[in-house]
Amino acid sequence: MPHIQYINLADLTLPKFQSHQKIPREDIQELSDSIKSIGIIEPLIIRDIPEGKEIVAGCLRYHAALLAGLKAVPCLNMSLDPKQAEILKLHENVKRIPLDHVDQGHTFIMMMETFKMTELQISESIGKSISYISQHVSLVKVDNELTKAVKSGIISFSQARELMRVDDTVERMRFLSYCQHDGATVEVLRRWIQDYQRDSVDKSTSRQNLPEFSYGHNDPNIYRNCEACDKSVNIKEIRQVFYCPTCDMAIRLAISEEKLKKPPETPVKSSEDAPG
Repeated sequence: MPHIQYINLADLTLPKFQSHQKIPREDIQELSDSIKSIGIIEPLIIRDIPEGKEIVAGCLRYHAALLAGLKAVPCLNMSLDPKQAEILKLHENVKRIPLDHVDQGHTFIMMMETFKMTELQISESIGKSISYISQHVSLVKVDNELTKAVKSGIISFSQARELMRVDDTVERMRFLSYCQHDGATVEVLRRWIQDYQRDSVDKSTSRQNLPEFSYGHNDPNIYRNCEACDKSVNIKEIRQVFYCPTCDMAIRLAISEEKLKKPPETPVKSSEDAPG
């Protein structure tokens, strides 16, 4: 049964892999002020390694204690192998001192590569769903720009999850730009991406079904639906315009929003039905 003992800070070693890639200075300062006032309430968890005594849980307390000018801190020395140490560390980082989403993704990947753990094993270890693990792994693997945007707080993890549904890198960056500059909510972003994916499927289907010949534009029997009002229009009256992808998406979104605002159409009375 491990017991609490005071260990000199100089004798403690930080782990080689630190889940928190960067600890905010203000968090360390806040905890340091608390330590100066009431001391360290919860001991650090450490384990013996060839190089000395490695901190398993309590790196933030270690840095804060240094800042507070302490010489030694209370520790629990536990017999843990590397895998057990990482699982315990992950418990503290996810459940008690939350890692940001990018750091979680890197930690999950490290455990998969170093300890050959599956997403199921990691999810069972920390009490999170498999989809939670998978989404965080994808975040740091799919796109570096997306990872940086979440890390810096430009977009939320919920927005990033929607963006990861877009396979095309150029299109994904276009939607990311909308989030950055237009402040698109998760709901709006989801609708944009649904429209984009539906249009992509429609265009792909249209290309597959193209006939081997084409009708002349003067053929009176050719009609196309207007993309704004959905009315069937003779092809001779169709107007062709050219937009860049950004303007095309903006116009489509505006049309979609206008359609949502309109009340259901009521039948127009003919002149014969009008009151005399």
